Amino acid sequence: MKTPSILLLAGALVVAGGAALLARALLATPPAPVVVQVAPPVEVTPPKQAILVTSRDLKPGEFLDYSAVQWLEVDTQHSPLLYFLRDQDSVDLVLGATVRQPIAQGQPLLNNLVVHAGEPGFVAAVLKPGMRAIAVPTNAVASNSGLVSAGDRVDVILSLNRSQEENRGGVASGSLPPVASQTLLRDVRVLALNNVARSDLRLRESAADQAAKKKQRRDNEFYETVTLEVPPQQAERLAVAREIGTLQLVLRGLAEPSSGHPLDGNRQATTLHDATSIYNSLGRPVHTYQGKDVQVVKVKQ
Repeated sequence: MKTPSILLLAGALVVAGGAALLARALLATPPAPVVVQVAPPVEVTPPKQAILVTSRDLKPGEFLDYSAVQWLEVDTQHSPLLYFLRDQDSVDLVLGATVRQPIAQGQPLLNNLVVHAGEPGFVAAVLKPGMRAIAVPTNAVASNSGLVSAGDRVDVILSLNRSQEENRGGVASGSLPPVASQTLLRDVRVLALNNVARSDLRLRESAADQAAKKKQRRDNEFYETVTLEVPPQQAERLAVAREIGTLQLVLRGLAEPSSGHPLDGNRQATTLHDATSIYNSLGRPVHTYQGKDVQVVKVKQ
């Protein structure tokens, strides 16, 4: 067979084979598409955090107990520097404290709004509306040191001594009794002794806390000032009274009914002759004149 014929036959076979393969490829069922499943993104839920909130409306002077606060779970994260967190703090941290400003129910209890006894601003927070706090000088005897403490109710007595008045001047000594006293106010609330104040809500203390308070009482055995809660007009009276005499504090019993606010004292003063008859029995010297003769006789009162 001639070479051109062979080449022509081979070419025809190649074309026929290619056509057959092409026809098979076109007639064959296409494979099913591969479906790639993409997993949906996983939402990361931030952990919940429980913060301390108020369970009722709070106002300054109201002492916190378990019924005043509660834990509330929130989605957002809060700083432990401002908030009380359940996983770090205990409700006991705020028991016996009060708040610096009114807080509505359900609002977070911020750390800077809570004030404890002995901290700056505590006396101002526990003052009743319309009342004033006045500090009066005192001493261990006048303040009944060891008997009177913050939170007690007392009567305030002004005691005068003529020698004190003569040293101050401005008042004729002849118009004053040698010794006299007068109850200026009754049923007055003691807010603090020196800078020692306390909450009306008394908490159980550990042995370490009791030992620390005993040491504090020893260090503050003698008080120099007593802070009293009085109306503005009575504060003016005490401001004048402390300049002309000594203010004595008389402790009132817990069983005695309290009006809840200071009352005026007695208008009548108690003099030396009202307190004792010793000087009455001795009589007082009286000078008598008869011509140039002068005699001293004692006249009983």
